[in-house]
Amino acid sequence: MLKQAILYEEQLKRKYIEAVCDDYFKYYFDSCREFSLKIYDSDYWTIQMVSIDKNNNIIGFISVNMNYNSRVSNHFGIMNFTKKPNIIFATDVIKFLRDLRDKYDVSKFEFMAFVGAPAERMYQKFIKRHGGRVVGTYKNSTKLVDGKYYDSRMFEIMREDMNF
Repeated sequence: MLKQAILYEEQLKRKYIEAVCDDYFKYYFDSCREFSLKIYDSDYWTIQMVSIDKNNNIIGFISVNMNYNSRVSNHFGIMNFTKKPNIIFATDVIKFLRDLRDKYDVSKFEFMAFVGAPAERMYQKFIKRHGGRVVGTYKNSTKLVDGKYYDSRMFEIMREDMNF
């Protein structure tokens, strides 16, 4: 179930710090690990939600920046704290995207992933199934915490192509 992140601020901040310290999440951060997570008290620039299980525990975090002039959403942050496929979290991600399309009138989703990351493979499947395209790949664009450089792959889904 999706809930506003601000309602779970303390629990979320702890989960986030644990993720920062876990190599599993290395693709979420660049070469500088930031241990604080800013939870906004408004959805004017950034929309932040948590995915909650039946026991009211956070299983994921989803955030996106919004440009209300162009109706473009970008800089998605999607963290599955369970570290394995989770139907509740997957359902919440789709609901989040539908809400952006329907409630916030998004005209386009822009998002990226590091090539080789689990998220990049998931995004490739997602755009194939739900509309969208690979915009391009930036070579050696970011150095991650492991000291290696990674390519970044950019994706987009236009409103007219959204079929979810």
